[in-house]
Amino acid sequence: MTPKPASVARLALFALVAMLQTSAPVAGVPGTKFDESLSAPEAPTNADLKARIREYFDVYARATVTSPSGIVRNQKAFAKWFETDWRVGRGVDTKRDLGDLSEFGITPKDDGSYRVDIANFPQWQPLHEVLLHLLTPEFLASYSANLKERGFRDHDIDVLKTYVETNKPNRAALARNIDLAESYATKVKLQLSKGQKIGIAQFLSYTYQTNRISREAERVWCVGLLDSFDDQRRRILESYVAEIRRSGSRLISPGDMESQAEWLVGVIASGEYRQLIEKQKMETLQ
Repeated sequence: MTPKPASVARLALFALVAMLQTSAPVAGVPGTKFDESLSAPEAPTNADLKARIREYFDVYARATVTSPSGIVRNQKAFAKWFETDWRVGRGVDTKRDLGDLSEFGITPKDDGSYRVDIANFPQWQPLHEVLLHLLTPEFLASYSANLKERGFRDHDIDVLKTYVETNKPNRAALARNIDLAESYATKVKLQLSKGQKIGIAQFLSYTYQTNRISREAERVWCVGLLDSFDDQRRRILESYVAEIRRSGSRLISPGDMESQAEWLVGVIASGEYRQLIEKQKMETLQ
C-alpha cells in the first residue's frame, strides 16, 4: 500500500526541507511564527488514549452520517482526527505497551509497530488521504480510468486533471510554513548562542505546528476538489474512495524523535538549512 501521507510527514519530520515540496509561496498568504505556547500533545496514558480515540470515533460518526466527505468538510471534526492520530503516533513512539486497542482496529506487532485496520476502521484514513494519491501521475491515470467506468464523463475527467495539475495542497501552506521555519530557526540559534539545550518537547511542538498547517491545507484542497463536480459525480468519487479504503491497512512504527531533533538543530547551527531550502526551491521550480 502507498505510504499514508500524514504518517510519512510525522515520521520523516525533515520539515525544513519537506515543507518546500510544491511551489513558490502564494502572494497574500499570511505567515505564521513559531508559537512557544502551542505545545505538541504529549504521549497519553493508556486510559486517556482510549478515551480520546473513543471520543474521536463518535465525532467521526456524526460528521459522516450523510456523506464520507463530512469529516473533511467539518474543520473541527478534521482537527479531532489530526489530534487523535498525533497522540496515537506519540504513544507508539514511547515503545511501551499501549494496551488492548483492538476495538479501534489497532493491533501490536512483534517489532514494536502497530497495524491499523483501515478496511474495517475507515476513521483512521479520512477521505482526503486517498484523494491525495491523485497528485501522483500514475495514480491520476488509473483513478481517472476507473472513475470513467463508474460514470465520470470526459468533461469530468478534464475537470479532475485540471484541478489536480493546477492546485497543490501545500501551496497555501507554504508561506506559513516557511515563516514558521524561519522563526523557529531564529529561536534555536539564539538558544545555542546562550548555551541552552534544545529540548525534544520544543522540537515536537515545531513539528506539530508544521503538520497542523499542512494537514489543514490538504483538507481545504480535498473540499475544493469535491466541489468541482456535480452531486452525482461527487457521490461516484466518494464511493470509489471508500472502495479503495476497504482493501487498505496502515503501519505505525516508532519514530526516533531524538535523532531527528539533533539533525534539525545541527543543520540550523551550521546554516546548512538555508542551502537545503534554496536547493529544494530550485528543484521544485524546474
